[in-house]
Amino acid sequence: MRTALVASLLTISLSLGCGTSGDDANEDGGTPENPVPAKTSPYQLQTRIDFTVEAVLPPQIASAVATLRTFSTNPGKALFDLAEQQGVPAVGIIRDVLPAVLEDKLEGWINDEVAKVKINGKPIMTYAGELAMLAEFALSEFAVDSEMSILGPEVTHRLAAIDLTPAGIDFKLPIGGLAGDILTQQPSIEVVEGGFMSFGEQHFGLNYGEYAWQGLEHASTSLFGADIRTTLGNAINCPALANAIASKCVLNACVGHATEIKAICNGGLDALVDITHDRIAAFRLEVFHFASGTAQLVDDDADGYGDRIIDGVWDAELNIGLGLRHAPASFSGSR
Repeated sequence: MRTALVASLLTISLSLGCGTSGDDANEDGGTPENPVPAKTSPYQLQTRIDFTVEAVLPPQIASAVATLRTFSTNPGKALFDLAEQQGVPAVGIIRDVLPAVLEDKLEGWINDEVAKVKINGKPIMTYAGELAMLAEFALSEFAVDSEMSILGPEVTHRLAAIDLTPAGIDFKLPIGGLAGDILTQQPSIEVVEGGFMSFGEQHFGLNYGEYAWQGLEHASTSLFGADIRTTLGNAINCPALANAIASKCVLNACVGHATEIKAICNGGLDALVDITHDRIAAFRLEVFHFASGTAQLVDDDADGYGDRIIDGVWDAELNIGLGLRHAPASFSGSR
């Protein structure tokens, strides 16, 4: 269920430190020792989110990762099971016509053929395992770029991009345009002596899974030259695999049925990518909640305005369908 969440604009208390003379202060009352937020340009922030996979990964995402891991350890079984799940008729044909002595060996023969395939010098099963690992990381460790404008008592905080660098994926994706995203909030702020700031409550909503999937596709393209489905298809080469399996024999009984095996191969790969994408894309941060936040302004050019925001900490929680869970979050920024 998607709930529209709008934070209230609270009354703002802006106080400066004691002992600052009017001669030293800028027109807004800030000094190098007690800076106030700058109004001339927004602060570009980055918030790093980190939460434990085992504690919060929802079942549909665990299932998506498990599907990739099954392919990485037993591709023959994965191709047959996924093709059957997608309703590929060739699965039933093969199981009906092959004698048990051949059917029992089919998965092993497919595994042997797939094990010969390499992508950039690595077995394709290693590729699938690395993709599963990246998916786990992308869904548990990420950063959010945002923009914060502070104009006197009014604060506008807007999420701008997803950065998957913490997950080991060199990818930053602008966010916005997906239905249900809640990207802008207007929290309260208090600034006290020494440029210390505290922020009020904020609620965001983010279709994070779709952004994460685009990051995985980018990682595949960067590492292997093509998106996930194309990389798998080019490497495995379903027609060649089907011909190799069709020629396998036990005594005088041979597999044959190259057309059906090719259909199972292609159908299984389609299903592998489609099911994984659908389950990851369903991963939504229904509530991306900052209960509060603290940070400090730093004045680098001694004009009484903060140039950087340091030591930022959000008291953050995420709701991904399993209730609110604490998610350690730190942030910093500059203008």
